[in-house]
Amino acid sequence: MNHSIRIAAVLLALGIVFPGGRAHAGLLDIFRSDLELTLVVDRTEGLRTGDAVEFQDETGRRQAIGRIAAIPDDGGGQPVVSVRIDARYKDRVRTGSRAVVDRSWAGEGPARIYIVTPEDQAASPPLRSGAVMRAQSLAADRAARIAGRVQAFMEKLLERSREYLDQLRSEVDRGNLDKFKDQLGKMAGAVSRYTREQKERFTREVLPELERIMESARRRFKAMQDPEKQKELEREYQRIKEGLAA
Repeated sequence: MNHSIRIAAVLLALGIVFPGGRAHAGLLDIFRSDLELTLVVDRTEGLRTGDAVEFQDETGRRQAIGRIAAIPDDGGGQPVVSVRIDARYKDRVRTGSRAVVDRSWAGEGPARIYIVTPEDQAASPPLRSGAVMRAQSLAADRAARIAGRVQAFMEKLLERSREYLDQLRSEVDRGNLDKFKDQLGKMAGAVSRYTREQKERFTREVLPELERIMESARRRFKAMQDPEKQKELEREYQRIKEGLAA
């Protein structure tokens, strides 16, 4: 057996290459360093050195990817936990990942640390050793996710409201009084279903522009000398304001 064949045989036996010559990324990680992180926690009770640190995917399944390396004395400051993520898994921990401390409902007994990387952060830069993350409680993490969903929903509502504004401007420019009134009616119906927070934000961010469009509409449609149509227009606008005040 010549020298090159012996090297190939050794590498194949170790599993570092597969037939066909492709490198095995997992075993090549023996040449990479682990990821060392510091997690700032609310308290360290229930956490133990050597306990697994897990990764939770979007389906809720968890897999051990590292361990708690140390729990330093906080010295009266904020408690922290030193974590070591195995080199083969460290690319899963990225900017935008969340660290969560999962405790029992009573807050006593063993606790588990897991890391979540949302889908919209999957392409963000991997964290480097030395990074500091704040670990939230399970309840705080859930509250933050709910708040995030509410915020996203709010942004969609405002985007839809701005689309209404664009349509209203267009109808004013074209002199389409009936279509303008219909668009106002649709907006009034949407506003009536908003939450208090949504109404407050609409009032701050959308209503001033809507008032400017209404002034343009009043000037434009006044020339048409159709008082009844103008009254219908004002009624729809009043419905929007009443909906915001309800």
